[in-house]
Amino acid sequence: MSKSKIIITGSEGIIGNVLCRALADQYQLLKTDKADGAGRNFYRADVSDFESIKSVFEKAGQTDAVIHLAASSLVDSDWEEILKNNIIGTRNVYECARKFGVKRVILASSNHVTGGYEGVPPVLHTRNSGVVIGPSDPIRPDSDYGTSKAFGEAIARKYFELHGISSICLRIGTVTEDDDPVADPTGRMLKTWLSHRDTVQLFRKSLETETEFGIYYGVSGNEGRFWDIENAQQELGYEPVDDAAQRLNS
Repeated sequence: MSKSKIIITGSEGIIGNVLCRALADQYQLLKTDKADGAGRNFYRADVSDFESIKSVFEKAGQTDAVIHLAASSLVDSDWEEILKNNIIGTRNVYECARKFGVKRVILASSNHVTGGYEGVPPVLHTRNSGVVIGPSDPIRPDSDYGTSKAFGEAIARKYFELHGISSICLRIGTVTEDDDPVADPTGRMLKTWLSHRDTVQLFRKSLETETEFGIYYGVSGNEGRFWDIENAQQELGYEPVDDAAQRLNS
């Protein structure tokens, strides 16, 4: 039985590297990034350039799903970079999915879509108001970056409604290259950390679920987390295995 074919945009970033290592045995992965990469199945392309990313879909042939990670990922990224990479780039990926018959997109959204619930500048992201934030709560972006991710969720919904492209939108917490939540001096990461193991589980469940559209928070089972993951547990079968407090006490 042949493996499902998955295009991963932003494959050379932190999450891209984590997923490519973990999913390679189960799926046929085609990696793409505007940064240099290596391997037979890597294609250098820029999602903000429609013809560039279209060429990857053309080379890939029939593809089962896209994991869309490519973006300007810093909260304080310049607006022009956000516009190009996060807004135009996301629209380009969905349009390619439509054009080439891809049935599912896993969209890397962000917790910054609702980051405004945590406070107001200059203490934004260093505390929260004690509420638990869920996917059904009104968006409250904390930045141009957060707004661009809200746009991505809207694009995902539009392509689902108009073109039948299934989308799982993941409002990802804090994923670090060293997979260590303890070094954060603000302590926020002890609540917002998404471990590498839980990242892989969440994306794998998103690829396998029969749910056609949904928005979910991606966070490990941290003590004191303030994002509601009940719908991810019920609809995706996601059950986090890590807790930042265990790292703190180890």
